[in-house]
Amino acid sequence: MKKNDFMSEIYNYGIRKIDTPLGIIYAISSEKGIIKITSKKQIGNDSIGKSHLDKTEKWFDLYFNGEEIERPPLDYQEMTVFRKKVLNKLMEEITFGKIISYGELANLLKNERASRAVGTALGKNPWSIIVPCHRVVNSNKKIGNYSGIKNNIGKKFLLTHEGFNISENMMLIDIP
Repeated sequence: MKKNDFMSEIYNYGIRKIDTPLGIIYAISSEKGIIKITSKKQIGNDSIGKSHLDKTEKWFDLYFNGEEIERPPLDYQEMTVFRKKVLNKLMEEITFGKIISYGELANLLKNERASRAVGTALGKNPWSIIVPCHRVVNSNKKIGNYSGIKNNIGKKFLLTHEGFNISENMMLIDIP
């Protein structure tokens, strides 16, 4: 891709800078919905998907104040059917302050042998925090890895925000 092609690509999306307790994040939107949440610096541009960006900013504000509202529309462009099923099941079943293991999520999908595939799908989640991959932990109650905002430090922060106690070696303590 040539530099000029990249510059024209930028204008196909709306971008909103959002200040959160985890630092600055950027929501990237199409006309259909939010494409990605990232901490990589972006150039702001509200020209496309403004209503989706507004909903996303409000969602983050309320989430970090301890409540969740309906998620903004998500644009699933070029996502496999399996990844979409995994992410949607997680959003449907695991609400604020709840956790699930990779194996338990595979069982909810009626595919109990797919815990590794579930982990791979979650690792490619483009909507960090909105699709709550941080709520998926290892069966031994270690919080596991996180490829979202601020990686494992971010996961620990988000789980603590949702009421969990986590030890120095990243184990969940006193799970309700």
